[in-house]
Amino acid sequence: MRVLTCLAFEHDLSLVFLAIAMCLVGSYISVTLFSRALRAKPGSRMHWIFLAAVMAGAGTWATHFIAMLGYEVAVPIRFDGTLTIVSFIIAVVGMALGLAIAIPASPRVAAIGGGGVIGLSIAAMHYTGMFAYRAEGLIEWLPGYVIASIVLACAISMGLIHTLKTNRRGGKLLVPTATLASAIVMLHFVGMAAFVVTPMPGVDAVANGEVWTSMASAVAVVALLVLGTGVSTHLVEQQTFTRSQDELVHIAMHDALTRLANRHHFTEALNKECHRLVSEGAGFALLMVDLDRFKPINDTFGHPAGDEVLRKVAERLRRAVREDDLIARIGGDEFAIILRNIDDQQQVEGIAARIVDVLRRPFLVKGAVAEMSGSVGIAFAPQHGDEVAELVQHADLALYSAKDEGRERYNLFHPDMMDKMKHRRSLEADLRRAVTREDFTIVYQPVVDARSGRIVSAEALLRWSCDERGEVPPSLFIPIAEELGLVSHIGSMVLRGACMDAASWDSETSVAVNISPVQLIDPRLPQIVQQALDDSGLDPQRLELEITETALLGNDEVAFRTLTRLREIGAHISLDDFGTGYSSLSYLHRFPIDRIKIDKSFVQRLPHDSGSASIVGAIAQLGSSFDLKITAEGIETEEQLRYVSEQGCHHLQGFLISRPVRCHQLADLLGSPLRLHAA
Repeated sequence: MRVLTCLAFEHDLSLVFLAIAMCLVGSYISVTLFSRALRAKPGSRMHWIFLAAVMAGAGTWATHFIAMLGYEVAVPIRFDGTLTIVSFIIAVVGMALGLAIAIPASPRVAAIGGGGVIGLSIAAMHYTGMFAYRAEGLIEWLPGYVIASIVLACAISMGLIHTLKTNRRGGKLLVPTATLASAIVMLHFVGMAAFVVTPMPGVDAVANGEVWTSMASAVAVVALLVLGTGVSTHLVEQQTFTRSQDELVHIAMHDALTRLANRHHFTEALNKECHRLVSEGAGFALLMVDLDRFKPINDTFGHPAGDEVLRKVAERLRRAVREDDLIARIGGDEFAIILRNIDDQQQVEGIAARIVDVLRRPFLVKGAVAEMSGSVGIAFAPQHGDEVAELVQHADLALYSAKDEGRERYNLFHPDMMDKMKHRRSLEADLRRAVTREDFTIVYQPVVDARSGRIVSAEALLRWSCDERGEVPPSLFIPIAEELGLVSHIGSMVLRGACMDAASWDSETSVAVNISPVQLIDPRLPQIVQQALDDSGLDPQRLELEITETALLGNDEVAFRTLTRLREIGAHISLDDFGTGYSSLSYLHRFPIDRIKIDKSFVQRLPHDSGSASIVGAIAQLGSSFDLKITAEGIETEEQLRYVSEQGCHHLQGFLISRPVRCHQLADLLGSPLRLHAA
């Protein structure tokens, strides 16, 4: 009751409300800084403790003295300047000490220790300020109210620190602000109820305007300090936070290597464009871009060079599209482009053609020239769809079609591509099932000695007869097996089966098995070959492994180690399709190669094509120089047979000699010369 009476009849209520307003503003700023100090890392912790202590101490001090200015007493008064300053220092130091105790402690210890110190510092500031208040009258203190004010300040401050400690993310500051303001206001007005001034007889009431003016000026300065510093600190903190958030958002939405948008950013942007399409009718185009022959760059020049190429690709794509278009890197060498606000097919095709053109130009990387190209698939919205998944699928189908048709080109989506893709997916499923069941057969095409006509070897060829599709040519299913990662399993199966079959032939006949580029870089290949030889009992000298020139490109060190190990096992190495790839004398000089097989594309143009004739003659002479066996494959006519024999080719293979046959049929042919005739 005494508290309410003191407040209602002994104070200027306008100044009371001003003090409360000051207290709320100061408390909000203080709590914000308290929360920041509690979350601060050790390196910046003292900085935030200092700022928080100064703001909270100054706000508490200003609240106290504004309220004191509103305390009406009919006696002359004055303020002791020294104690007034000391009261300010007590508030700041006490707040700092309380925060320093609270930050590292558990919530309970922080509340009791840190909150208790803060409550005591508010009380100490108040009563020191009261001792600085000199009234010319009889002063009486009511101990009950003094004790109550201190207990309330400590209890409420403990609740404040506990709330902040259990709210480490720094949000929801309304309750802590009200708690701190309550601690300050309750302490002050309960404490003022403990303070009674009785005028002394003979002392006249005087105006205290001069004292009030000087004190009000000091309080105003402190109040401005609180508000200005607190607000500026808050703004700086918000700007820093906003900048940090922007940086984090940028990192989350962009590819670190190319600085392009990433897959997440692309998906969000495509969603927005689809929404705009529905709401505004704003058409756009989606381009999916895939780099052709990028892997050899990584393999040949190394991944740092590959990264540099990707950065240059990103730069070229930026120059190829318009300023408002979005470019995203959505995979290792895959990009997506959203051409906004465009429905002109000719313009889109022009951009796509420009992209294909800039990607086919050579890249200079670390003093070396790297060459590749790019393929582009295009889908239009809304013509080809108005939903994200649909548009991406259709653009991907167009891209796949472009790559399937030879790469280094662009294609627009067409509904027929869906049927083609369904057929492809069905074929993939059938192929996976066939691999699981090993539902393949091996046939053998004889290789004969050019002089005697006797079969000296047979090349193992894979055949797949599907129940629903019939005979599926290897040229169709082998590339799919490579894409699906099945070719190593298939290759091991063929190797094992061919060794088993060859072990049943006469000891003079060898078997040749093709090794894919994927198998060649597999470090387990020598062990797989050794296991096939052990299981079948085949003499290693009767096994010939055929590789292509392209298998050596970019993997020469790995290939050299693998081929050397295979030669140590006892197997022979044959270089297949010679002349069609990156023919190099260094291959013949460096690698352990026993045989060269002239590609059938040259043989089948003999003898009338002078260029092919020159190539065949040169390869035959080259083989003789390196002491290598030469096989001409793809022989279909007597003229071709005659020419390659005259050029010194040791062995012959082709339909003229024999078509591929089953194992038991080959066994019937062995042991006697074949009669060579046109097929």
